[in-house]
Amino acid sequence: MANWKKHLIGEWNWKRPFKSILFIYLALMLFAFGCSNRLIYQPPAPGYTEEGPNIHSIQSEKGKKIGLCYYPAAPGMPTLLWSHGNAEDIGYLHYRFLDFQAHGYGILAYDYPGYGISEGSPDEDGCYAACEKAWSYLTQKLKVPASETIIYGQSVGSGPACWLASRHDAAGLVLVTPFTSAFRTVTRIPVFPGDQYPNIKRIPEIKTPLLVIHGDKDQIVAQWHGKKLYEKHPGPKQFLDVPGAGHNNLYQVADLEIFQALATFRNELLNSPAERSETHIEKVQ
Repeated sequence: MANWKKHLIGEWNWKRPFKSILFIYLALMLFAFGCSNRLIYQPPAPGYTEEGPNIHSIQSEKGKKIGLCYYPAAPGMPTLLWSHGNAEDIGYLHYRFLDFQAHGYGILAYDYPGYGISEGSPDEDGCYAACEKAWSYLTQKLKVPASETIIYGQSVGSGPACWLASRHDAAGLVLVTPFTSAFRTVTRIPVFPGDQYPNIKRIPEIKTPLLVIHGDKDQIVAQWHGKKLYEKHPGPKQFLDVPGAGHNNLYQVADLEIFQALATFRNELLNSPAERSETHIEKVQ
């Protein structure tokens, strides 16, 4: 019996736990490298067609189609360059865009590769390239000045949004349910190389005024991610805490308060340079 156990389990020595930990770490690292894109990106069935209202398309540097939608701003109001969350495309957000437009905001939203009518497969570099193309289309083709553009990123869209804000000066940066990095939504601390969307490394270099909106019941991207980005941002900033809101129901829980926070952000931080040294923290009651 003892010999049977010895052959099956092997002899104990102090190196075995370390070898086991190393094996598990390497296995998880290989899994992260091989499957991260399938976990991060979950494109739904297209929610619109090229003939849909407000739909446009442009070409990427590689000749791939990028789906866009554009809703003009009211006079004197900014346009949001919108990087959406996962498991949705710009078609699914049509009515939200109309709500923003009813408040005077313009919207230029785009789809990542593999989402909506955008061609290709989603990955980090492809999403950055699509975001850059959307910026160029908005500021050059549509002639909307950067000084009248707010970069908006929600959930996974916080990655392209932070990347874009680190490259271009815009009027503001709005991050909704953002993460510090993609892998840290699971590991909390940096564990594996090859992490995607390192927002926590980029945010200290972004001087653009910042508004972070995050629910305290978010079980997909915990609120500490948004608070950490807010803490590390060196410029003027606001944080809107939404009690009771999870990852996907912020607008259902606090629609009016979010638009009030956007108005405060726009008026106090974007239009009042004298107040830009102040830090504002708001909380929905």
